[in-house]
Amino acid sequence: MLLLTIISWIVSIALKLFFFLVLLLVALILGYRFFYEPVKGVCVCKRDLKGRTVLVTGGNSGIGLETARDLAKRGAKVIIACRDAKKSEDAVTDIINSTQNSKVKFKQLDLSKFESIRRFAKEFNETEERLDILVNNAGCAGVKKKPTEDGIDTVMQVNYFGPFLLTHLLLDKLKASSPSRIVIVSSYAHVMARLNVEDLKGLKTKGYWTRYANSKLCNVLWAKALAKHLTNGVTANVLHPGVVKTDIFKRLPDVYRDIVLKIITLVFKTAKEGAQTTIHLCVAPELVNATGGYYRDCKPEKVSSVVTEELVDKVWEESLKIIQN
Repeated sequence: MLLLTIISWIVSIALKLFFFLVLLLVALILGYRFFYEPVKGVCVCKRDLKGRTVLVTGGNSGIGLETARDLAKRGAKVIIACRDAKKSEDAVTDIINSTQNSKVKFKQLDLSKFESIRRFAKEFNETEERLDILVNNAGCAGVKKKPTEDGIDTVMQVNYFGPFLLTHLLLDKLKASSPSRIVIVSSYAHVMARLNVEDLKGLKTKGYWTRYANSKLCNVLWAKALAKHLTNGVTANVLHPGVVKTDIFKRLPDVYRDIVLKIITLVFKTAKEGAQTTIHLCVAPELVNATGGYYRDCKPEKVSSVVTEELVDKVWEESLKIIQN
């Protein structure tokens, strides 16, 4: 009898703790939405992009898909670069059908493999006449700690080093097409980063969220470094799209994923809404010479106080060493 009472008490405490944690999660997410993202910015620019070529990584779903669709609607030649061929071919058909722009195609790219990136860039540089806008949109979340074949943590490679290498290899094409733009999708999560430049590959960094935040901080630092080093009519800006219901959450554990997606469905952005700041940075005429900025809801935003000139330079130099090894 005593044992049953103890078990019942433990179960009761566990249930109360579980519901408390769920309520706390709801409160935190709602607080974030209404205090940090009280509005949903919309790109109002109607600029035509006929004759322009755009490359969107991760353009087969979510924010990337809606970005590619909008730019195709403006008449651009749009190339979506993704890993999943079947899903990407379906996305191309969807974009063409919804925009009546037949100049949309797919090229295979796996950002978790430097060899794939180098092969992609070589083919792109040989076959494409120009590159006016490069949207580094692809990213991952909820991935377990695992090194890639290049010896880099998967989250750090897909979210940062892969796009870094891709952009580095396409710079000559961007310069030749100037004025051109590099747009990098980051996150407000960069303010929670605890980056150790000595472990930029992330192999010693513990905790998924720390690795994710570090990768997003690197995106911000990278945009500022590009702004310092590019003087040939190529601009680079970075953005926080908002918390958006996309496939990026699909790898979270079931119990967390279901709760997070239910809440996000109610209060956060759709993929189309989440793509607005990306689109704004791609097309807004007033940003033709703007570079090194961080944007949210189509407006400039302050970055974390850890973003200093010294850190920008250190991460840039170390990143170049890593991609060249």
